[in-house]
Amino acid sequence: MEPTNLHELVIAQAVDKKFREGPTDRPSIIRDVALSLDFEMSHSDSEFLVRYVQWRLVHSIPGVNTN
Repeated sequence: MEPTNLHELVIAQAVDKKFREGPTDRPSIIRDVALSLDFEMSHSDSEFLVRYVQWRLVHSIPGVNTN
C-alpha cells in the first residue's frame, strides 16, 4: 500500500515505526500515531491511517517479528 501524498507518507512512516517497536493492539497504534503527528488529520488522512494499520497487520515489515 503506497502513500499518495506527504501526509500519507508521514502516517505510513509513523505506523511502521510503531510496528518496529513491538507488538501492540490496533486501537493503540491508531491513537498513538494520530497523537504523534505534527499536523491535524483530515478525514481522508484518518481513513488512510486506519486502512494502513489494517494493511500492515497483514503485510509485516521484513525482518520485524509481529507475533
